[in-house]
This record gives sequence, C-alpha cells and structure tokens, in this order.
Amino acid sequence: MEATEIEMPEIQAPEMVRIEFRIPAPLYEDFLQLAEIEGWKPAELHRILWEKGFVAHAEGSNKRLINRQLRQRLSASDRQKLD
Repeated sequence: MEATEIEMPEIQAPEMVRIEFRIPAPLYEDFLQLAEIEGWKPAELHRILWEKGFVAHAEGSNKRLINRQLRQRLSASDRQKLD
C-alpha cells in the first residue's frame, strides 16, 4: 500500500513545550508505522494524539464532576423529604 502525500497548511504555531515520557517499544513501533502509512511526521502525530488524549480525558473528567454534583443534589433532596 502506497502512503498518501499530505501537506500540512502553513500556520502560526503557538509556543511549544517539550514533554518526554516512556511507552512500551512495541506500541511505539506501531505508532511509527501508522505515522508512515498516514503520511504524518512522527512529531505531528504525537501532537494529534496528545490533543485527542487530553480531550478524551477532559470529557471524562467533566462527566464525573457533573455526575458527582447531581448525586449530591439528589442526596440533599432526599434528606429534605425526610425532614
């Protein structure tokens, strides 16, 4: 299968912060193969995955916060009914 050439648009990039972390070697090898197949530079794919991972985490965190607040309201409502 031939990789498709993808050109990234020229944009004003925000200031970047360098982050280092460790992942299992087989996972990283899969990551590099995916980047090559999809035509991404590894750094570009790292940024995409970081952003998508953060969005997924933030959504989960928000859902937990809302559920906790709803349970607290329901508990308070139940206590008022007992009084």
